[in-house]
Amino acid sequence: MRSTIIGGFLSNLYTYAGWDVVRINYLGDWGKQYGILAVGYERYGNEEALSQDPINHLFEIYVKVNKEIAEEKENAEKLEKDGKTDEARKITENGTDEQSRKYFKLMVDGDEKALALWKRFRELSIEKYKQTYGRLNIQFDEYSGESQVSEEAMNKAAKKMLDMGIAEESEGALIVDFTKHVPGKAGKALEKPIIRRKDGTALYLTRDISELLNRQEKYHFDHMIYVIASQQDLHVKQFFKIVELMGYRDIAAKVQHINFGLVLGMSTRKGTVKFLNDILRDVGDYMHEVMKKNQAKYQQVEDPDAVADILGISAVMCQDMTGKR
Repeated sequence: MRSTIIGGFLSNLYTYAGWDVVRINYLGDWGKQYGILAVGYERYGNEEALSQDPINHLFEIYVKVNKEIAEEKENAEKLEKDGKTDEARKITENGTDEQSRKYFKLMVDGDEKALALWKRFRELSIEKYKQTYGRLNIQFDEYSGESQVSEEAMNKAAKKMLDMGIAEESEGALIVDFTKHVPGKAGKALEKPIIRRKDGTALYLTRDISELLNRQEKYHFDHMIYVIASQQDLHVKQFFKIVELMGYRDIAAKVQHINFGLVLGMSTRKGTVKFLNDILRDVGDYMHEVMKKNQAKYQQVEDPDAVADILGISAVMCQDMTGKR
């Protein structure tokens, strides 16, 4: 929610200042979590619920399946501890987590059936996002995401890093040892991130680098702002510095990270999440009750529900923008 509000505010601000602004919503729309959703949907999915409220239905499935994965892992560990290695191995090799991994592998390999379900989840979710964002007077020109970054582009970026000596092999994986490229404490602080796993799959760093270069080629931007949670501060610093080391100093000089804090205690896997739609509904209801306390004024309001909704949305946005990022 905070990234949406901050990003929407900034994009409107730059638009009013005369900039030609392109608003991109970069979704986390790729990864094993979609394998988890697919496996869960096969077990607990409901077509009607998916069509009516895709976000909440998929969320409920995701929480339920992650609980099963956690229970299976705990059971396997207990069996292992009790010396029942074969039984523990069967759970690990055939359990929900492994099924999810295999399903995502089907997606990566281009399986039509697997990709069709993923695409449906994605499109239904985006449609719901648009409705919610519209209530906040926020819109995006492009719904991009991790899935849109090609393997070819990531391999090309990884190869260039390797050829330039920025990346190096370490226990079968590719890493960037910043202490060899950035002197002093600054290099140590940037650590040694992995850019490609042992199995050849790329990680977020390589994906983000490839996408940045793609955006430069596509938009030829003068300035680009990344609105990302403060938990990713190190990742963003690593990302920007690698782009600079690759010889794209001009591009690195044009990017900026605007960070923000997350609400503590929220976890998608554990189900401890409060959705924006639910928050807007609750504050709208509260504002409506406050309005009713003054019956004289309340009778003069033409559409109390609409007014309460606007007041609630305004309260949420003002409260969020007054807090420290």
